[in-house]
Amino acid sequence: MTQAHSDATRFGEAINRYLGAVGYPDPYAPAPRPAAHAAPAAPSTGLIVAGADETPAGFVAVDHAAVEAELRGWALRIVNVRRPGAGDAGARLLDRLSERVRTGSPAVAVTTRLVIGPDPARALLAEAGEAGLVVVGHRHGATATTFGRSVADRVARQHAGPVLLVRMPAGSAWPARPLIVGVDGSPPARASLEFALAEARVRGCEVVVLHVVGDGSDLARRLDTRSPVPVHHKIIQGDPLAELIEASGRAAAVVIGRHHHGVLLPGTALSAAAHLLPQRALCPVFMVGPV
Repeated sequence: MTQAHSDATRFGEAINRYLGAVGYPDPYAPAPRPAAHAAPAAPSTGLIVAGADETPAGFVAVDHAAVEAELRGWALRIVNVRRPGAGDAGARLLDRLSERVRTGSPAVAVTTRLVIGPDPARALLAEAGEAGLVVVGHRHGATATTFGRSVADRVARQHAGPVLLVRMPAGSAWPARPLIVGVDGSPPARASLEFALAEARVRGCEVVVLHVVGDGSDLARRLDTRSPVPVHHKIIQGDPLAELIEASGRAAAVVIGRHHHGVLLPGTALSAAAHLLPQRALCPVFMVGPV
C-alpha cells in the first residue's frame, strides 16, 4: 500500500490547532502549524450532529465533529440523551462541551440539545434527520453506555446519511494519514467512493482504494484522471474484512458502504465487512449510503 504523504493536511492542521486550544493531551500531539493549503469553499448551510456523553469516546466524537464542521463551514449541534430523573448533569455536560468547541473552533456555530427519553439511539436518530453528517463515539467490545457500542451501531445502520464512528487515534502521525475506502462494484461501494473523494478534498489528504477482485480493473485508471485528490489503488484478493482491518491501522479513517441495516446480501463482497468493520477497525469509520 502506498504510504501517506508527510505534508500537513487541512484536517491535520485543524485538529492540531483545535486540540491545542482546548488543552487536549497527547496522542494527537504536534504543535499547530501555519496553514499550508487554500481555504475550503465558502460556508454552506449544512449541519453536523454529534452524540455526546461523559465517556472518552463521547468527547472524541465532539472533537471530530467540531473539526469536520470547521472544514465544511457547517453548524454543529451537540446532543445528549438522558433518562428521566437524571438531574442537571446533562445540561452541565453540554455547557462544557459547547465551550470546548468555541475555544477550539471559534468560527463554528454550535448549539446543544438535551433530550429526555429511554432510548438514546432512537432519540439521536430523530435529532439527526436533517444532518449532513452524524458523529458518534464507538468503543471496542465494551458494555454499552449512553453512546456506546450498541447505540453507535444502531445509528450507523439506521441513519439515512453519512455517519462517522470515532475512537481515540493512535500516534501523532494520525491526522496526516490517508482515507481508506473499499470498493466491489456495488452501489454502496460506489457511494462510499464518492464520499471518500469528497471528504479527502475537504481534508486535503490522499485516498487509498482497496478493490475487491472482480470490480473492474479499468476503474482505477478512470479515477486517477478525474479525481481532485491523490488516489492510490490496491487489488485485494483475500478476506475483505481482514484487509480493511489491517489497512485501518494506517488510516485516518475508513469509508465503507452501508448494506441495508447490516444484512449480508448475496453478490456484494463487502457486505460482511460493512457489518463487522465498525466493531473491529483501528481508526474512525464512515458509514455511507442509503438504509
